[in-house]
Amino acid sequence: MKPAQAKIAALLTALVADDDYGIIPATEKQLAAFRAKASEQGVDQSVVEQLSDLYHVANGFCYEIILAFHTCDDDIIYEWWEEKELWLGQRDFYTLSWVNGKFCLGDASNISFSEKYEYDTLLELIAGCIADIEEADYFDRKK
Repeated sequence: MKPAQAKIAALLTALVADDDYGIIPATEKQLAAFRAKASEQGVDQSVVEQLSDLYHVANGFCYEIILAFHTCDDDIIYEWWEEKELWLGQRDFYTLSWVNGKFCLGDASNISFSEKYEYDTLLELIAGCIADIEEADYFDRKK
């Protein structure tokens, strides 16, 4: 496992540790299809590598109301590619995307909620989403 994949696995595993929750990786066939499609679309290679690391660990990961990624073989990722935007996932009102060189957490009307929600790396986006989940404590887990 590459270092970035190990970091992603650690973040997601810690997030779901108290739940009966499976983290399912993409198959090699799915990863190859994702890489081929992203290459065909002209997606920046560093973005492809970061997303491949995520999908290698967790494909279609979805947790609580903030953190939800489309599966790597879902063409919806490229719905806004004409504007050079990747739609990485959505859950309830929250949208994950890659826009203008940043990984963003926003909603249907905002690419990001503010600059605070624009990250240079996918790892930073995941950590930021986890911080928001923990702060909001949606399921009243803090005791």
